[in-house]
Amino acid sequence: MSQKIIHIEEEGPRDGFQVEDKIIPTELKIKWIHDCVEAGLKRIQVCSFVHPKFVPQMADAEAVCEGIIQKEGVIYSGLVLNVKGVERAIKGGLKHIAVSMSASNTHSRKNANKSISESLIEFSEMVKLAKEANLVVRGGIQCAFGCRYEGHISEEFVKELAQKHLDLGIDELSLADSTGMGNPLQIKRMMIPIVEKAKNTPVILHLHDTEGKGIANMIAGIESGVNHFDTAFGGLGGCPFIKGATGNIATEDVVHILHQMGFETGINLVKSVVIAKEIEDFLGRKLPGKMKEII
Repeated sequence: MSQKIIHIEEEGPRDGFQVEDKIIPTELKIKWIHDCVEAGLKRIQVCSFVHPKFVPQMADAEAVCEGIIQKEGVIYSGLVLNVKGVERAIKGGLKHIAVSMSASNTHSRKNANKSISESLIEFSEMVKLAKEANLVVRGGIQCAFGCRYEGHISEEFVKELAQKHLDLGIDELSLADSTGMGNPLQIKRMMIPIVEKAKNTPVILHLHDTEGKGIANMIAGIESGVNHFDTAFGGLGGCPFIKGATGNIATEDVVHILHQMGFETGINLVKSVVIAKEIEDFLGRKLPGKMKEII
């Protein structure tokens, strides 16, 4: 296979940490973010601007942003789910935000306390506010490949949502297999036309490994023309509002297989493993990632 660059966004500091009961000190979060940069990661989602009552682990979002020594050439982003979140991200000094909504009405109500139609209205307001502040906006669709509450999600509806996002002028388009229900054939069937529709707008896949299909779905994504993927150190992650949700595909495992396949990531595998092991030691339990057991 000819060499090609695959872009990896580290989601561990946000998606990875958000479901952990053990509160991680702000200083440790900042350290591991810096370590990710040292390992060669050029994109890191450092926090989410959500209500601490619902996601206590993200209560220090502003402090994390303030403490990071931002390195030129690295994208530090934050997830926002409402207009207030955008305002907080702007004050926090981030230049890149992920604006996300769900393709599942039930999940949308549990995750953002809004219906899909209500979320679309606020999504538009969030993008407008972010653009006025000269932020780079990644538009995201959660539960794009299935929902634990509703089951099948209409592929045509997801494509329609993707088009609405693109029409709003987002800079990047992300589709999330939030529940890990997607399969490689479904990924190809959906992503080939969406990548074509997006044209020059980068398309990102956010894949959870709940059913053990994350890596296979990533490869199907690559074969569909996607070259941006989200991962999390150690395979951490999950959504507090999705029944049975487990972690993302592990950063170190993804880096390993991509390098084996002849792709370039710019990420040092050994350094990424060290981060996963440190976090595993802090949490006091085994994480799903495989390579930290080998290297």
